[in-house]
Amino acid sequence: MSAIAKSRIDPELKRQAEAVLAEIGLKPRAALELFYHQIVKRRAIPFPVQADSPEDDVLSPAARRNELADEF
Repeated sequence: MSAIAKSRIDPELKRQAEAVLAEIGLKPRAALELFYHQIVKRRAIPFPVQADSPEDDVLSPAARRNELADEF
């Protein structure tokens, strides 16, 4: 027996994610099951959840570190 999980998602985001999953060799259902298993195992979202800063759109992580280091 299985349950159905439904959600609405941006069509372009869905397309992009499914293209990546196809490259990896996973079906969306399998990816969602992996995600749910990790939520249960960790009792948390399995990756950091944080707001992006405006600099993230402009600077690479290395450039951002260097910029922050130059302030000191």
